[in-house]
Amino acid sequence: MPISPILIVDDDTIFLDTVTSTLRLRLPDVHMETVDSALAALERIRSMEYTAIICDAHQPRLEGIGFVRAVRKVHSEWPVLLLLEKYHEDLIRQAMDAGAYDVLVKPVEEGALLFAVQRAIEVSRLRNQVKREGAQLVETVRGMMRDLEVLYGADGLQVHFEAFMARVDAERQALSTTSKPPSNSSD
Repeated sequence: MPISPILIVDDDTIFLDTVTSTLRLRLPDVHMETVDSALAALERIRSMEYTAIICDAHQPRLEGIGFVRAVRKVHSEWPVLLLLEKYHEDLIRQAMDAGAYDVLVKPVEEGALLFAVQRAIEVSRLRNQVKREGAQLVETVRGMMRDLEVLYGADGLQVHFEAFMARVDAERQALSTTSKPPSNSSD
């Protein structure tokens, strides 16, 4: 199984050490990186790939919900688990509407944290698999269109297919810029 890189964001160094140690012991295929601020995390996500991000919702200069929105703009497929200091229904709803994958309340039970992280890793793995298989399918259809043009003299099939794919890509882009991220944590 490939190593899953996870970014943990919290300004409490004791919490960072505890969570990192817990995950390292229980999830040996996970590589943890830590940062002490949401702003530092945003810099890091621009240059690194992560399977999931765990972030404390109460960060100086950038609150957790703003952080979730920023991550979703850069990498909409990355699951972000947001940690709240206390149960607050309105904040949970705002976090989910912003695109948080899951919201946990501190102190987080070890089992709940492990379960949430494992689900996030699996969701990332499945999303990447779907993306790869979708690209393979498109390449297979492209090859079939070329073959049909040659075999049956059906000139223009390839051009029509490329125009269709350009339209699909444009619609995907329009949807990703106009719609808000999904707010369902049961991915």
